[in-house]
Amino acid sequence: MTEAIVKAPQISSEEYEKYRGKNVAIYNNKIIAAGENSNEALQNALQKYPNVKPKDIEIYYIQIADELIL
Repeated sequence: MTEAIVKAPQISSEEYEKYRGKNVAIYNNKIIAAGENSNEALQNALQKYPNVKPKDIEIYYIQIADELIL
């Protein structure tokens, strides 16, 4: 059986507050762009950093709430 390991990005509480509810583009463990959806975040990142290859950019969604209440 193969096990997948997912590593979440380390972001500061200030970044968390700033990007809540947004998709963020991360390159070298740094948020380089954001958008309302993953395509927008990637396009914004590529506009700011045209020399970075899309395969080297990670896209994450920053949740709006800290907890989910059911």
